[in-house]
Amino acid sequence: MHLLWQGKVKESVIYLKTQVTVRNSTKHQELLTYLDKHQAEIIDYDRRKQAGKPIGSGRMEKAVDQVIGHRQKRKGMSWRPRGSRALALLKVLELNGGWHDFWFSSTTN
Repeated sequence: MHLLWQGKVKESVIYLKTQVTVRNSTKHQELLTYLDKHQAEIIDYDRRKQAGKPIGSGRMEKAVDQVIGHRQKRKGMSWRPRGSRALALLKVLELNGGWHDFWFSSTTN
């Protein structure tokens, strides 16, 4: 786990292949495949933490809940994935200050 925390995927794979007693070979292989496939995406959390950057998604999840979830959780409301996504995109557009430009530039083109 410590190796993955530091973003050392290759070293983690070597450890998993040579030092771990495998109880479930299917899950072990799934983990190795996942690490191989996603090694470029695995973050060095230790370095990120030292740089003062957040290492969790809590802030983002809370923001989504406040901006989108609050609107969708009103009594009696029901949302399908397509409508929920559309609302999210429109809310992001509004929050980024692009609402006016989006609606008025599209009517002039």
